[in-house]
Parts: sequence; structure tokens; C-alpha cells
Amino acid sequence: MDCLSKRKLGAFVCLTAICLSNQVSAKPVTIPTFSVQLCGIAAPSGKTNELALRQYLSHFSRIDLDESSLKPRLGVDGVPCIRPVVRNTAVSLIHRAVELGYATWDPSSGMLDLDTWMISMVHAEQNVQHHNIPRSTSTPKYSQGQPPRSNFPWLQVIATSLFVSAALILLQLGRLSSLMIRRTSIAGLGIAEGRSKIRGIAIPTVGALQIAHTDIQAVAYLRTTKKYGHNGWRITGRDSEQISCSIDDGTGCIDVDLTHANVHFSNQVSIYNGIPGEHLGRSPYIDDTNIVFDYIPVGAVVTLIGTLVPHDNCFRATKNVHVYDGDERVEVRLLKFRVLLCIGVLLVLSVLMFILRAG
Repeated sequence: MDCLSKRKLGAFVCLTAICLSNQVSAKPVTIPTFSVQLCGIAAPSGKTNELALRQYLSHFSRIDLDESSLKPRLGVDGVPCIRPVVRNTAVSLIHRAVELGYATWDPSSGMLDLDTWMISMVHAEQNVQHHNIPRSTSTPKYSQGQPPRSNFPWLQVIATSLFVSAALILLQLGRLSSLMIRRTSIAGLGIAEGRSKIRGIAIPTVGALQIAHTDIQAVAYLRTTKKYGHNGWRITGRDSEQISCSIDDGTGCIDVDLTHANVHFSNQVSIYNGIPGEHLGRSPYIDDTNIVFDYIPVGAVVTLIGTLVPHDNCFRATKNVHVYDGDERVEVRLLKFRVLLCIGVLLVLSVLMFILRAG
């Protein structure tokens, strides 16, 4: 006998042994509530595998199956059996159970489809290699075409973000509208209280504020004191001061007390260890001090936006009055950018909400 004949004989003997072992261990399979067994398949060995097969078949009832496929037929062993097909499909329940690995092919019942037979052999080899790993008794959702879903509440988070974005847009639009009011001349400014916007040159009514260690005079300043220590620079103090000044726009002149106003500065000077000038490039030492002054100089053009309250012979700026060094265009551009940014975020969140709800 040549070598090729020996190989064929060995393969035949192995296949016969596998078929006989499957035949000996084959157990009939029935659908719960059905008395007739399924043709051509057997339950795998092991209580866990049998339980998984029983749970899988319990998903199907008579109304899920084609009535014509439930007529009993005689198998090769002379025992009645059925070959159920899922209603309105061509899916054979026998083939599907073998493909998913819940049941094994019964060699005594004849050959299944070639692809189904190959799948059953692969499942049989995997069961031999992992016989110590028990099969899960529950059918995973993704085996039925349903991918696992995350439990993170994305819809609630996006809805909250939408609400916050809308609130920020309204807030920024409110601040923007307050800055975009029409400018009023001092000659046309009435005695009655009301929100207005005036622009003119600021001159102190009594005495100007002096910036320490410099010859700069100001009508308002914000002083920030820093000290260098072992942990770097740290702020040790911050204070501001504003005085009453006369505003002249060429049509008239009024005295305004800026004590309680919100001042926006555009000029700055640094005092390093009592010497004016920037300290960039210097190596600081322990206990070095740096005082930064943000200020509005005497004679600068200022813009006042808010409610000016008549008080004695002058006007008093309330807390909602904003004083800008020059004009408010920088603040307006910043607010417009914030509004556009919030609108963009709102549109992106709306698209994500639509996609999640549609999915």
C-alpha cells in the first residue's frame, strides 16, 4: 500500500471515529412546548451547554415559525422529527442553532449543508480546546443583531449643554446690547436719571492721582503688588482708586464721581523694586517686589456707559456704569466673538442630539 492510500485510510478512520463519538453522545433536541424533536441535530454534552441551547430555543414559539415546516417527518432512525423554518424567512432553525454553536450535527441523520457542516466542526474543535471554560447561560444581545449600548446618559448631558449654551448666548447678547446704545452729547443729557453713553476728555476736578515712582497722573488706577518668594511670584495686595473728574465732549461739561464705577484700563506701567520699567529678562531674588499699575491718564478720552444719577452739583456713577479708556470697541469685539462661539457650540450640540435620537 502506497503512502497516499495510507493517508486516505487514516483520514477515513478519523472521520468515522468522530462520527461514531458524536452518534454515541447524541441527545435529541426539542423546542420547549413542542413534543416532536428536531431533525439532524443533537444537544452538546454538559449541563451548561444544554441549558444554553434550551434558553436559545425558548425564544421561539409556534407563532414565530412557519406552520408548514412543523409537520412531522420520519428521520433516518424512523423517529418523527421536524425541520422548523422562521416565519416569512428562509432561515432554518436547525442550521441556525448549529451555526451559533448551541447544537451539534448528528451524523446519523445525514449531511447538512456544506457550510453549516464546516461551522459545526469548527465549534466542535473550539469546545475541545476550551472544555474547561463554561458557556454563558444567557444569549448575548449582539448575537441577535443588537450591539451593546453605553449606559452613559449622553442625551441628558447634551440637553444640559444646550441649555447652558443658550443661557450664555442670552447673557452675552444682553451685555452687547447695553454697549450698542446710541451716544448722547453732554449738551443733550437730561437731568432725569436714565441709561446713557457719553464720551469726552477726563480732567480731575480737585487733584489727580499720582502713580508712585513716576510722573504719571491719573484719574483712576488699579494697583497689583507682587512679591517673589521660594514658590515664585505671588500677589500680596490689590487695590483701586477713582476720583471725580470733569468730562468735556465739546458740547458741554459735567462733573462725574467715578468712585463706584467699573473701570476698564488700557495703559499699564510696572515698578520693579521701586524702579519703573519691565523686569523681563531679569533674574528675580527673594523678597523682590513688582507693582503693576493699570491706569487712565489725565486728559485721556473716556467713554461712560450706564446710569448717571444727579447728586448735588455733579453726577454720580452707579455700580452699573462702565468707564472705558478710549472707547468700547475692544469689549464689543470680544462679546461678538463669544456670541458666535456659543452659537457654533449650540449648532454642534443640536446635530449631536439629532443623531443620538435618530439612532
